[in-house]
Amino acid sequence: MRIGTLLVTLTTVLAISFLVKLGLWQLDRAAEKQALFDDFAAAQAQADELNFQPLFAMNEEPERYQPVQVTGQFADDYLLLDNQVYQGKVGYHVIGLLRTEQRPELVPVNLGWVPVGLDRTKLPQLELPTDVLTVKGWFYQPNTDGFSLAKRIVESNGPPWRIQQLDSAAIGDALELPIATNVVLLSEAEAYGWPRSWQPQVMSPEKHQAYALQWFSLALALLIVVLLVRRSITKTKKEGT
Repeated sequence: MRIGTLLVTLTTVLAISFLVKLGLWQLDRAAEKQALFDDFAAAQAQADELNFQPLFAMNEEPERYQPVQVTGQFADDYLLLDNQVYQGKVGYHVIGLLRTEQRPELVPVNLGWVPVGLDRTKLPQLELPTDVLTVKGWFYQPNTDGFSLAKRIVESNGPPWRIQQLDSAAIGDALELPIATNVVLLSEAEAYGWPRSWQPQVMSPEKHQAYALQWFSLALALLIVVLLVRRSITKTKKEGT
């Protein structure tokens, strides 16, 4: 086999393999997103039954979006999770830090969305509940990946403290406070807090599946083209002999 033919064959195999790999990755993402939506739907069904379980009474870590409740009092200072979109507008998620008697760590509670305003240098000054209360909401493990508007996770301009990710270790180090690794998303039914909707705002599984089909189709089309070209070359060589 000539070197040129070998290189073309190798390049084709690599290209097809790459396209198939992209398709499989999209299918994996579709499965992840489907699990996310399924978990949320299951949580809503439990919430309809008012089945909010005490967080610290559980023997094992709750499932994602599982209804939980925790009693405590919010610290004076709070966090503002940057780059959050609600109804097409950009703002912050207000993260209250709940002190409890059961654990030394402060439990982050997402209280909802507030607009960023016209001047990013001026942070929203908000009033959190001051009484001891029982917070009801959804258990969630924050995702520390994603877009960031600043190099530092915790900006040194607080309080309140603007953060780019709900990274408990980084926040704890910056504020010298013990921060729990999970967060409670305040139930939409609670009267306090700010506007919120915890329906997953991510690409649907169907779109990922459609992208996977596109990648697989490109791989198939490339394979067919290569086979037709090779067939044509072979036929030309036979006619020339």
